Amino acid sequence: MTTLLPNRIARYHLGLHHFLPPALTESALFQQWRLFGFVSAAIVFRLYISSFTHTYLNIVEKSNAGHRVDNLSEAVSEIHAMVSSCKPLLSWTTLRAAQQCREACGGHGYLKCANLGDIRSNHEPTVTYEGDNNVLSQQAGNWLLRQYEAALAGKAVDSPLGTVAFLKDLRTIKDRTFSCTGTNELKNPQFIISTYKWLLCWLLKYTHEKNEANLSQGLNKVQARSKAQVYRWKTLTKVYAEYITLLFCLETIDKKERELQPVLTKLFCLYGLWSLDENLVELYQGGFAKGEECARLVRDSVLELCGEVKNEIVSVADALAPTDFVLNSVLAKSDGKLYQNLQKAFFSQPGVFERTPWWRDVVPASKL
Repeated sequence: MTTLLPNRIARYHLGLHHFLPPALTESALFQQWRLFGFVSAAIVFRLYISSFTHTYLNIVEKSNAGHRVDNLSEAVSEIHAMVSSCKPLLSWTTLRAAQQCREACGGHGYLKCANLGDIRSNHEPTVTYEGDNNVLSQQAGNWLLRQYEAALAGKAVDSPLGTVAFLKDLRTIKDRTFSCTGTNELKNPQFIISTYKWLLCWLLKYTHEKNEANLSQGLNKVQARSKAQVYRWKTLTKVYAEYITLLFCLETIDKKERELQPVLTKLFCLYGLWSLDENLVELYQGGFAKGEECARLVRDSVLELCGEVKNEIVSVADALAPTDFVLNSVLAKSDGKLYQNLQKAFFSQPGVFERTPWWRDVVPASKL
């Protein structure tokens, strides 16, 4: 799905100029903001999955071959936390992408031959496959809080894959504040990664305090977690998933061909800032940002990046896309012949040039 949808989004978006006035075509900032974040998400998710799969299979191969794997049990626990947090993020994001993709095409997005309605309907059950997403996020939260408690006690965190290795600097990170003065400072992978580290540290503290307060009231662990789920546990695991997808993606970009790195870095930054925009409440609530500068610069940066990648966005989608046969959509064919393909789809339907059997029922009749 993360391969299928960006292609649809980009090709539908490119074809909108056939149906919409100039103010709403590809050059329109609204359409870019509406859709390009999902294309960047597809790239980040694709690179993350590739990197994570390689790491996971390497551990499995060594274990099956009888070779020593350092901290194997700790690595398995961390992998479980990663999967339990990322599956909800990927499935929820793809569902949102399907909906936005359909709406962006106006009435044409609801055509049966567009196939978007089927894609959204078929994807919707994935938010409960392998367990409900909210239950999975609780499992990831359990592991995260254990690592946070270890860091508070001055002990080493069990993170062989390094996803929460930054907790050793917990006291330094939590004192950081927003100090950028221009969008160029935000359109930087290091700013995005460091901001996510602060955000995770604060959310861990915020969630841990609520969980401990619930336990002190005599609630058992299950009840305490349930009462800390809204605005705390769920947000914590979502932010953790966003952070590790960005972390693994950045490592993969550094290994790619030099010619590909500029556009991949822009897409990385677009997804990172697009996601941080959704977490502005926590950035202000935790004291990282004050005043209007942080929110304004984050959103200005997102809009600037949308403009910077608009010329490459269709090529990026085509690089990920399967064949037209797999896409199975009259609006997303690679030949770009939108009118001709729509006409062909309409004309090929049985009985399209025939009168309906009930046509006489709607013919005006004499009142005499």
